[in-house]
Amino acid sequence: MTSIGYRDGKSSSSDAHFDVASLARRLAHSWHQWQNAREIESMPFDIRKDIGWPSADDADERKVM
Repeated sequence: MTSIGYRDGKSSSSDAHFDVASLARRLAHSWHQWQNAREIESMPFDIRKDIGWPSADDADERKVM
């Protein structure tokens, strides 16, 4: 698959490589954030409260007020 980009009239394969690498890094970062959030959500409520993790109930109350 070939990617063609336009940047100031010049295009190189290193630009395309950088864009793919940047996308891969952002994807990996998002994946790790999602995994961490799942691990925290699987903890008991008391531990989540002790570390300051917001509960779903708190989020609902903020919308109403």
